[in-house]
Amino acid sequence: MIREVGSFEAKTRLAELLRMAQKGDEIVVMRRGERVAVIMGDRRYQELTGTPTADWRQSAREYLATAQPTSADDFSEIMRLAREGLQ
Repeated sequence: MIREVGSFEAKTRLAELLRMAQKGDEIVVMRRGERVAVIMGDRRYQELTGTPTADWRQSAREYLATAQPTSADDFSEIMRLAREGLQ
């Protein structure tokens, strides 16, 4: 859910707004009728920007959960290509 708040309200209710953002809400902070900032959870920010998560272990788990098994032949080919790239 996207919600708009004024800058004074954002200042006085920051802890609550951060909890809302962590749950998935996006909060647009307005000043004199203009959008000046957006408060969103870290996961949503990563989705939008493609930045890696701070917890690399979680990223590795997520990748491994969806990765396709690699055969020995595939692995050998990957290693060959890597060696060629290093030369």
